Amino acid sequence: MELLDINAVHAGRVLARPVVSDKGTVIFDAGEELTPGHIATLKQWGIKAVAVISAQSADPKSAVPPPEPHPETARLAVPFSRSGDPASATPAGNFMQAVRESVAERFQLLDTSDEIIKTIFELAVERQNRIALSRPGMVLSRGAAAPAFQTPRPPKPQLKSLLEAGHRMGTLPTLFHRLVEIVNAPDISADDIAAIISVDPALTARLLRLVNSPFYGFTAKIDTISRAVVLVGTRQLVMLSIGATMVAAFKDLPVSLVNMEAFWSHSISCGASARLFAKQMKLPQPESFFVAGLLHDIARLLIYTQLPTHALYLLTEARRQQRRVHDLEEDTLGFTHEQLGSELMRVWNCPQDLAQRILRHHHAVTESSNVEHAVLPAANMLAQALGYGSSGEICICPVSPITWKKLGSTPESILTHCQNLDEDVRGLRAMLAVAVK
Repeated sequence: MELLDINAVHAGRVLARPVVSDKGTVIFDAGEELTPGHIATLKQWGIKAVAVISAQSADPKSAVPPPEPHPETARLAVPFSRSGDPASATPAGNFMQAVRESVAERFQLLDTSDEIIKTIFELAVERQNRIALSRPGMVLSRGAAAPAFQTPRPPKPQLKSLLEAGHRMGTLPTLFHRLVEIVNAPDISADDIAAIISVDPALTARLLRLVNSPFYGFTAKIDTISRAVVLVGTRQLVMLSIGATMVAAFKDLPVSLVNMEAFWSHSISCGASARLFAKQMKLPQPESFFVAGLLHDIARLLIYTQLPTHALYLLTEARRQQRRVHDLEEDTLGFTHEQLGSELMRVWNCPQDLAQRILRHHHAVTESSNVEHAVLPAANMLAQALGYGSSGEICICPVSPITWKKLGSTPESILTHCQNLDEDVRGLRAMLAVAVK
């Protein structure tokens, strides 16, 4: 066994002892072969040195006794390799392996030979480790068994009728419509905006908490909406208000097919990630990307509430076929949830750029695409990969390598992005009054 400075550790070395944080969290277990993503994660955790199996050891397997199987993961019989494929028919060795298996299932449609995807995979494993270890008794599984028989496909619905039923999702408050009016108005003062927002004390309080949070990082305290408008920007703050109002209106919607906390957790993290990418690329009005991410899957709530039979078919068939729900929508519904979402924005008279970003959030990014077209697909993929809730998808939606190229992303920049994302999401859950998991 060798004790090495973390800066002297190279990929391929095998841990001789578990790596434990100063708070007692097991980051990686003994016997783990270190990858570049592992090493970067250890540095992020502030680990200074690790114990690895001696390079001179003739029999590395004998240097570290195999860990005892974790009682809660012994039933996981088919481990996944780092590439996401079934490795062998031997029992999962320990709790950390069980976490890796659980994450690998969600990555099955992604090319894990890509360096950026490898990095995201390791970050996803590390985050799920932290969640699992912080919840004693949590049982890890690879998900419910896939249905053995095909579910009968219901007839296609009428898009027009569905849009007319959109108001049944919840009652959008009068304030929402006033906000939409002013965001489309050519000239409006900060005082006018403040007067409209201040009618709702709860929204005012959420916005002031938000602009005074590390999410913005202003040094001086902002105690009025008028001041917030000046510092954040007129349209920016109104867009944030629209997003916060819609979340408040729909966050308690009773839906049997999706957990609402998980839905908004995914939506918030997608919005926060989109904002980070927009700021990184110096795109104008990064808050508009946050709101687009926040509302990108809003149409799925309409599908779950108004078309429960279709939604059940989509969810069960996606699992049976090991495909994305999104891939089945066109044949099942005659339209996709992003097309429906874009139409909802139009019906509600929301800004056109918001409707367009929602429409494109699953579009393939090509060499001819604008940089802004890469933001939401990348943000959505990261939110799914890191396990921030779910809007119904089982498998992570892949994006093309061109997406990362457009955003100037590297494994190192993705590490920084995901670290900042975790901080933003933790702060945003209180701001938007959603219990994020």
